[in-house]
Amino acid sequence: MVIFKRIGILFCFTSILLLTAACSPENIEDAMREAKSTDLFNESIDDIKLGMSIADEALITKHGNFELSPWNEEYTSQRNYDQYWNEQIIMSIDRETKEILQIGVLENNNTSSTKKGIRLGVPIDEVISAYGENYFVYNDREQTIYIIGYVDHQNNLELSFSHFDGEVQGISLGYAFDRMKWEQQ
Repeated sequence: MVIFKRIGILFCFTSILLLTAACSPENIEDAMREAKSTDLFNESIDDIKLGMSIADEALITKHGNFELSPWNEEYTSQRNYDQYWNEQIIMSIDRETKEILQIGVLENNNTSSTKKGIRLGVPIDEVISAYGENYFVYNDREQTIYIIGYVDHQNNLELSFSHFDGEVQGISLGYAFDRMKWEQQ
């Protein structure tokens, strides 16, 4: 039951990133577009890179099989991807190509890290030391969402860190624009 709670929290984090644009004077995509570019081409979380196939042998050997999230059925008609997870990672997978579109670190996972060693619980200052000053900021105080992130405009990549009280609470690596689609209802 605890794992479902963790999955639910990360799913909410991902959904909030995509859906909260109207909750702030500046939406997250505008903040991302304004940020100076940071090279994220070689970025990964636990050696999982965007664009890999969920069926990649190296991925399965290192992380085991990922299970389809039980919440997919509810959103199947509204989006072009499904979510898969194990005890450490949640991923959004393009339904047609099986390509990894987004990777997130699940709550209480203090072992998974970015390519530069950033894990949950580290001070946000370490993120800035590792990735530089060209970050965007997105805050939604009503929903207590505080994010800094980096955008690679050339490769359409985005690496974001949600934080609270100066510590990293969530990590997400995904395509910056237009890969994960929600249909307008």
